[in-house]
Amino acid sequence: MSFEQVISPRFDTLIDNAEYETDRPFRLGLFGGTFDPVHIGHLHIAERAREHYALDGVLFIPTGRPARKLAEGFSAAEDRHAMLVAATADNEHFDVSRLEIERCGVTYTIDTLHLIKERYGDRASLFFITGDDAAADIATWKNAEEIATLATVLSAKRAIPGDIERSLLHNVSHFHIESIDSCPIDVSSRELRAWVRQGRSIRYLVPDATYSYIREQRLYQG
Repeated sequence: MSFEQVISPRFDTLIDNAEYETDRPFRLGLFGGTFDPVHIGHLHIAERAREHYALDGVLFIPTGRPARKLAEGFSAAEDRHAMLVAATADNEHFDVSRLEIERCGVTYTIDTLHLIKERYGDRASLFFITGDDAAADIATWKNAEEIATLATVLSAKRAIPGDIERSLLHNVSHFHIESIDSCPIDVSSRELRAWVRQGRSIRYLVPDATYSYIREQRLYQG
């Protein structure tokens, strides 16, 4: 990847240009996932992370060919990217990256973090945003021990009972994982896809723009 490749259409200029004058690096949240589809839980987590950790921006990074979901069917990368762009367009603190969907082969979090760190250097402090279900599994990821050296890991609460949550996170106690003060929202992309296939409405569970895109493109119809 060339140094000039676009990571974030909105944030690259702020991070790179001398016009961005501050006594600290740009605090950049990185929120990866399939986002198939993006829903209100994703957006709430991103907004709470931004507010709670004083992030200057949150960059959504839809996966191209996700390493951990190869056995599952998922929508075309361009559709998932388009839904994210539509969902985040009205928030100046959010942006969507094409970094992973334009890369060939399987995408791994550690490789993405290395590329972003190479691109921005010390001009940006990275914060990797995930749900507590994913955080509990983070020790099994490729080169997991490097993740915490490249970014602060932020774990959002999901609709998981407290005792189970503590048990899961105990498995990765050697990682320093910060908690996002978020409201657990019991909604999942997999469930939403199933609802659409069943002819049930997912309106108000996804942003209006995403809802319109799904209907127009007839996604998840089975």
